[in-house]
Amino acid sequence: MRRAYGLIAAVSLLALAPSVWAKPHVDRLSRPDPFPSAAVAYATVLDGQLLWSRNVDKPHAPASLTKLLTALVLLDSDWQPDALLPVSHAAAHVTRPRAGFHTGDYVRAEDALTAMLMHSANDACMVLVENAAGSLSEFAARMNARAEQLGMHDSHFVHPCGFDEDGQYSTVSDLLRLAKAAHADTRIASIVAEEHTTISTEAGRRLKINSTNQLLGHLPGVVGLKTGYTAQAGRCVIVLAEQSGHRVWVVLLDSQRRWSTAHRLITAAFATAARTEQERSSLAGT
Repeated sequence: MRRAYGLIAAVSLLALAPSVWAKPHVDRLSRPDPFPSAAVAYATVLDGQLLWSRNVDKPHAPASLTKLLTALVLLDSDWQPDALLPVSHAAAHVTRPRAGFHTGDYVRAEDALTAMLMHSANDACMVLVENAAGSLSEFAARMNARAEQLGMHDSHFVHPCGFDEDGQYSTVSDLLRLAKAAHADTRIASIVAEEHTTISTEAGRRLKINSTNQLLGHLPGVVGLKTGYTAQAGRCVIVLAEQSGHRVWVVLLDSQRRWSTAHRLITAAFATAARTEQERSSLAGT
C-alpha cells in the first residue's frame, strides 16, 4: 500500500509541476522540500516538468555559468572558428582557472571557446571577449540584450567571465532558460560533453584541457553542461543527463556538495520517471 501511494504521489507531482520555461513558482506549493540541503537555490527538471526546487526566482551571483551566455553572444556574432586571436598580458594573467596561454600567444578562436566552456578558463574567456568587443562593458551590453531575447528578465550581467561584480546576478529560472538555449547550439553541446581534449597555440605549444564537470564519465547519461565558483556565488553547476528517453536538468547555486547532490537529484529524477511509467502501465492494465 505504501509503494502504491508513492507511485501515485509521483504521478501527481508531475501533473502539478509547471513547465520550467513558464516561470516556475514551485516554492508556493504547500509541499515539503525533499532535498532541504541541496543548495541555496536549485531546481530539478524532468522532461520539461519541475520536480523539486527552492528559491528559483531569487537573484544570485551566477559565477562561470555566465560563460554559457558569453558563448552564445560570440557564436551569434561574426564567428570565425579558425581566426587566430592574440593573447594580451591581461588575459594571460587573469585569475584562475586558466588554460595556460602566455602573453603574445596566438590561439584559434575555436580552441579558446573549448577551453572556456570545458575548463572554465578565464584566460580563454578574456581572449575571446577582448577580440570581439572594444571593452568589457560593450560586450556585457550585448550579453544583456541576448539575455532579454531569451526571456531572462531577472538577470543582469557585467563581467563576461562571471566574476563577482556589483549588478551581476541571475536566477535558477533564468539559468535554466540559458542552459537550454546553449545546449541547443550543437557547437556548445559538443564541447561541454567532452571530458578531455588538447589544444595548441599557433607556435605549436600543446595544452591539455580537462572538463571541470566531475560527473562526466562517472554518472551514466550525463552530457554536460557548466560549472562555476566565486566567493559570492559559492559552488554552482548546471548538469544535463539523458537516460531511456528521459531528460533531466539540475541547477545548483551555492551548493556545499554540488557533485554528490547533483548525482542524488539526477538519480532520484530518473527513478521518479521509472516509477511513473510503471504506475501508468499498471493503471492501463486494470
